Amino acid sequence: MRIGLVIAVGLLTATAPVGAQLRPLDPVDWSDLDGLPVTASVGVDVLLDQRASLAGTSGRLVELGVFRAVWRVNRVAMEIAGTPVRVFQDQLVFAQPAQGAGPAPEGRRIDAGDFRLSTHVRLNDPDASLQAGLRFGVRLPTTDEVVGLERDQTDFFSTLTGRVRHGPLDVSGELGIGIYGSRVGIDQTDPVIFGVRASMDLGAVSPVFAATGQHDTRANGPRRGTEDLGEVRLGLRAGSRRWVSLSAVRGWAHFSPGFGISLRLGSRF
Repeated sequence: MRIGLVIAVGLLTATAPVGAQLRPLDPVDWSDLDGLPVTASVGVDVLLDQRASLAGTSGRLVELGVFRAVWRVNRVAMEIAGTPVRVFQDQLVFAQPAQGAGPAPEGRRIDAGDFRLSTHVRLNDPDASLQAGLRFGVRLPTTDEVVGLERDQTDFFSTLTGRVRHGPLDVSGELGIGIYGSRVGIDQTDPVIFGVRASMDLGAVSPVFAATGQHDTRANGPRRGTEDLGEVRLGLRAGSRRWVSLSAVRGWAHFSPGFGISLRLGSRF
């Protein structure tokens, strides 16, 4: 009954009306469904050569207070995550601002980032060699479209997830679809969402690789503000119950960062 209630709440949340994303959806982390029931982390990202589509500029993006909290009930993990503050320094103009986006005082744009509510459900036995799951949720419109960093729209996403473990190696992936609100041309766009994550438990330190992105499959391509995104992240994580991780970020899509650094501090309890 308790699991059913959790899933029902998650589904109701997911149907709520996530915006232009500067960043793609973080890849699924299957470790949320292992061990202790609560996971929490906080950190900062610094990204160079990041494009802000609606503002029509590229520059340095700093994301402050990036947080994530997960509560697990048996085979269901519920997540709340977000970025309280984004500071974007304009460095290069590549297009006219979209309708509604204003100029940046002294070249600096400050706004809240996106906030995400999601649920990840394990669909089969946790001891199975191949584990399957369903992930769904929303990103909420907490931004000011005048600033020009986001499009102030609500987005829904849903993916099928999978996981394989072999000794210290843990590999997972997901594939699904998003339903994103658009400010330019049409009411919504429906990109394919994908992600992979691999980690190797070496004891005190674990290397972690992740790749994540979205791709609009329509022949005429994505609309402004919902461009294709893609990032590769490679880093190290130290600690188990309490940990610190440091990752390098490299974008492969035109509207993803040229390079960046991501720092996280986290705990399980």
